[in-house]
Amino acid sequence: MSTTILTKFAVASDKMIDELLYLTRTWQQEHPEIAMEGQYSKKILVDSMNSFSSQWLIVYVGEEPAGFAWLTDAGVRPDFLEGKRIVHLVAFAILNAYQDTAAADALLQKCQSVYKGRDAMWTELSSDTAYLAANGFIHKEGHLVKEGW
Repeated sequence: MSTTILTKFAVASDKMIDELLYLTRTWQQEHPEIAMEGQYSKKILVDSMNSFSSQWLIVYVGEEPAGFAWLTDAGVRPDFLEGKRIVHLVAFAILNAYQDTAAADALLQKCQSVYKGRDAMWTELSSDTAYLAANGFIHKEGHLVKEGW
């Protein structure tokens, strides 16, 4: 019997805020080399979840939260994407315990389906670049970019 993998939109409910806090803190512990002190405080999570320009997704393996993504229309974009309809992949993380599952595939597929009308998705993430590159993202001027999915 296979384990169900499901990706859900995160809303600012106590349960989902607690799950995102758990995911972000666990991911930070697993990746101490990446500086992100205070980046995922409860206030920042709630504010971004309540923003019309942001979308948080949580991927579950069975009943357990296994990873998250944060996408936004807000912020500064790379010059080479000026004039295009784009989305910024601010965060994309799968906990180590779920690296050997299809959680990353399910999460990326949901990111792409939510923003399927866009010209490109871009990120400056310093982690998971190998996974993103293997799934159609290319290095361009210090960013990872995926166009036309």
